[in-house]
Amino acid sequence: MKRFAVTALLCLSVVPVFAEEGHAEKGLDNYLGVSASRLTTGGASTGLGVMLGHRYCEYFAAEVAYEDTGALNAGNERTSAYSVAGVGYLPLTERIEAYGRLGLSTANTKDITGAKANHGGTTYGAGFEGKLTNLYSVAIGWERVPVGDNVAIPRGNEDSYTVGIIRRF
Repeated sequence: MKRFAVTALLCLSVVPVFAEEGHAEKGLDNYLGVSASRLTTGGASTGLGVMLGHRYCEYFAAEVAYEDTGALNAGNERTSAYSVAGVGYLPLTERIEAYGRLGLSTANTKDITGAKANHGGTTYGAGFEGKLTNLYSVAIGWERVPVGDNVAIPRGNEDSYTVGIIRRF
């Protein structure tokens, strides 16, 4: 939980750097989001995440994210993951968009026996984002996350399901 709080504070500290007067009128959008996530296999399950992104146009954004699975429960395993990704958007209606995410991730996992594993690789996912207001959105999605190293912790890629709130600025 401490790592999540520190990462959230670091993301919030760079928010004023990205904000510009008239930014939204240019078609550019910065955003900060928090999410709850759930891994579908393994000991660690429910976690928290934070993301900071920049939307370059209606169809593309880049973001950095941190996720700590196990932050919301006392699971047997803890996995923390950092990622950098490109996000493509497809507007479905005026308020709903589909998105696809592709990027690189590094995950650190520790299980109940004390075994540790670091694993990096490609991460990808998809989901939907619905605009609640001009500033806030809710997102639901799925992401494939590299976890474990198939030696110390015999796990490969896992599915992570997320729900989050996004604030544009």
